Amino acid sequence: MENTTEWAAIGRIVAPFGIRGELKVMSLSDVPNRFVTLEYVFLAPAYTRYAIESVRPYKGDMLLLKLHDVDDANTAETLRSRELSIPIAELAKLPPDSYYQHDILGLTVLRMDKREVGVINDIWTTGGNDIYVVKGSEGQQYLIPAVKEVIKQIDLVRRVMYIDPMKGLLDDEAEFDDSRQEDDSSQEEVE
Repeated sequence: MENTTEWAAIGRIVAPFGIRGELKVMSLSDVPNRFVTLEYVFLAPAYTRYAIESVRPYKGDMLLLKLHDVDDANTAETLRSRELSIPIAELAKLPPDSYYQHDILGLTVLRMDKREVGVINDIWTTGGNDIYVVKGSEGQQYLIPAVKEVIKQIDLVRRVMYIDPMKGLLDDEAEFDDSRQEDDSSQEEVE
């Protein structure tokens, strides 16, 4: 199934919990009760199928998950940091202009005049809006807010995002206050 299916990560195992094989899981899903409605999940990278025995809330976006055949802390420890995934075909349909994180990651970011900014390599979830972390061709990093004023078009077929950056968002458009340097140089001439 690994070779024929595309996967969507819906959670990440943070640590074992207790001695009976429960797992602390950070939910990566925006769908409330995502794990409650599932019968099984797949563990990356081999995408091994595990039946879900129980799910219960923990703290914040965390939950406690019990998988079939994970019956002790030692077995649970071997699963630390693994991603829990489901086939993309099982994802819910989103409303227009909404995207899953796996759709956004890896997009090439272009300005409206087609100048390349870089590639999205991470997404930070904040209280107000997501922030797209874009790595430029020379290793520089840009933080692009996921707001309509900046993001103008997303083309998933061509794997491109078009942006119209507000003034100062990208380094080459930043304004610097040179008045301090001028003051220092004029003092040197006087002395």
